[in-house]
Amino acid sequence: MARTRGGAAHRAALALAALLALVTVWGVVAAHTVHDRRDARMTARNPVPVAAETARARWWERPDAVGERAVSVVYLRPLDPAFAPPPGLPRWPRPGEAFLSPALADAAPDRYGRQAGTIARAGLADGAELVAYVNPALDRFFDEVGEPTSFVSGFGSSRHHMFFVSSHQFDRDIAELDLIVALIAGVPVAALVLVAARSRSEVRERRLLLLDALGIPVRGRALVVAAEAARPLGWGILGGCVTALAVSATSLVLPFTGYRVWAQDLRAALVWLPGCAAGTFAVLLGVGVAGCLVRRRREGTAPARAGAAGGGRWPGAVFGGAVAVAAWGSEHRHTEGKVAFALGAMVALIVLPYATARLARLIGARLARGGGRSGDAARIVAGRWLAARPQALARLSAALVVGLGVIVIGQVITTQFAGPAEAARARYDAAGGAAVQIRSRDIPATADGFVTAVGADRVVRFSPEPGGAGLRLTGTCRSLAELGTLTSCPDRPVAMEGAFGGLSPLGRDVLAARDMLPAPPVTVCACDAPGEGDKALFGFLVVNRDGAAGVDAVERAAYRHLIGPMTTQPGQSWYLGSAAQAAQVRWLLDAGLLGIAALAAAGALGAAGVFIEQSQALGPLAVYQTGRAFYRRIALYNLALPLMAVGVLGVGAAALLGGLMINLGKGGWMSPALLGAGLTAVAVSGAVVAWTCGRTAAAHAATWAPRAD
Repeated sequence: MARTRGGAAHRAALALAALLALVTVWGVVAAHTVHDRRDARMTARNPVPVAAETARARWWERPDAVGERAVSVVYLRPLDPAFAPPPGLPRWPRPGEAFLSPALADAAPDRYGRQAGTIARAGLADGAELVAYVNPALDRFFDEVGEPTSFVSGFGSSRHHMFFVSSHQFDRDIAELDLIVALIAGVPVAALVLVAARSRSEVRERRLLLLDALGIPVRGRALVVAAEAARPLGWGILGGCVTALAVSATSLVLPFTGYRVWAQDLRAALVWLPGCAAGTFAVLLGVGVAGCLVRRRREGTAPARAGAAGGGRWPGAVFGGAVAVAAWGSEHRHTEGKVAFALGAMVALIVLPYATARLARLIGARLARGGGRSGDAARIVAGRWLAARPQALARLSAALVVGLGVIVIGQVITTQFAGPAEAARARYDAAGGAAVQIRSRDIPATADGFVTAVGADRVVRFSPEPGGAGLRLTGTCRSLAELGTLTSCPDRPVAMEGAFGGLSPLGRDVLAARDMLPAPPVTVCACDAPGEGDKALFGFLVVNRDGAAGVDAVERAAYRHLIGPMTTQPGQSWYLGSAAQAAQVRWLLDAGLLGIAALAAAGALGAAGVFIEQSQALGPLAVYQTGRAFYRRIALYNLALPLMAVGVLGVGAAALLGGLMINLGKGGWMSPALLGAGLTAVAVSGAVVAWTCGRTAAAHAATWAPRAD
């Protein structure tokens, strides 16, 4: 059978749909494989706690932070020389040595002691993890560690919530990634599949009608459609397989999150590639065949009347039901609510293009009637063509309305996380590391070495107030004056209210914010710190005037002289959580790359199909009119005007789903500028499509001649 005009665009659409569909499906499978292997490595390194009498090593985790990311610092020491070290270590670190993950070695190479080497991949969850294995230099270090879980007999515990808590406290469930991919990438890819399946549909339907007239059964017609689609789908599947093999050849770094996926983990997912390829091919082939063979039955041979029924009311009903499910999910904000919102929003966006077909039919009927009353041939032709073929507009607008909805939801989610992160970062940056808080075990016995290392005039100690609640602040007169203007330098404890005439910016940030001290300070004294009391209430505030370099120096001194130090800066704890949430939002952008590619392809290929079908359908009008202005007016009424109406519908649906997303997340905001830009993009796209289609139709009309179909 000879290839007719438009066949290349149809084959390209099928191939691209198959490629992106396979990449999306295999990407989800690969994500689960990577997660499972990551989980297995974490299990293999987790310690197995036992009683002290049977322990073969000591293992104790403490939190730290580098920049905006949390670190797991693991202090360990073998009790049995023959006991093997944790996975990823070639040997036990010697006293004063540390093995660091590669990412931590780049960020803080000398904070934890002499670097003995890097942790191998077998001992890490992923390439971005920040972990340090430290054998402390102090001989009596573990004498101050009384946690029962610090005595271990081996490695391989599956209780992930108990170990490496610091570096994984913000981890999210893999199911949430599935939802992100389904909404941000899966919906646009589904739109592309529908556009590809229905592109060049009129030519195929004429062929199928001819085969039907010749008595070919449904099975035979299905084989014809399948044979036509199999080759481009096969090329697309092959391209998807090549893409999967290419990304598995080397460690992949995702562009927005910066997350590094090791090649070994990706190659482990290749075992699923043949099944994904076969399943994707079968589903797409079935969708293509079903889309061609399932047609509306008509009686008689009369042409369809403008505005005739045929679209049904099911798209509106399904859209309303999907929005209702999403609204219910936005009110029930637990896991089931999030799942309901995601599914409802996804179904609403998928069915919205079908609703545009019914809208196109109504607009076409009104145009045709108006043109008939005024004698405007362009409006009559445009309206009747639109009413008889509303699916063309649905294909063209699918990418636009779906893409706008996805983008608006993503924008709302971004604001929900980015706002708190920006506020936290502002406070963190404003402080500039001006003060560093350090807490550790047995401070009364270890304080002198640390204070000497950093300088007594920079250190304010906080300790439990003897015989009362709250804290006592002690230090030199110079160090206490960093917090505010002293009324005098008290050599005996005095109340906070009488000690300072006013607080300095640093003092207000440290004392008023209440996030740098474990309890409110009640007295101040330029004297020795108390040595008794709750050891959890002992600590240091170190004044820092040297920025990031000064913070690093303070932390190195803390790890050298103290037992399990924990350091923090003003706003750091809030900033770490907010930054982690903001980083998780960037997964939306990584998933959106596939979605954007699918939406762009769907829009371009849908427009190409409209151009071709429109130019061929309008060719016979050459006997009436050949001027370009006439055909441009037809395209204006047939494409630009209804597409603008579809844009308004799409913006309304996007705003509705965005509002539900705001309710679900109890925060965030929707950008009116983004909605306006989306509507403008739809209008401009309609104008460009109409102008191009009018020009193409005029060119075909000038050379049109009757021929056999």
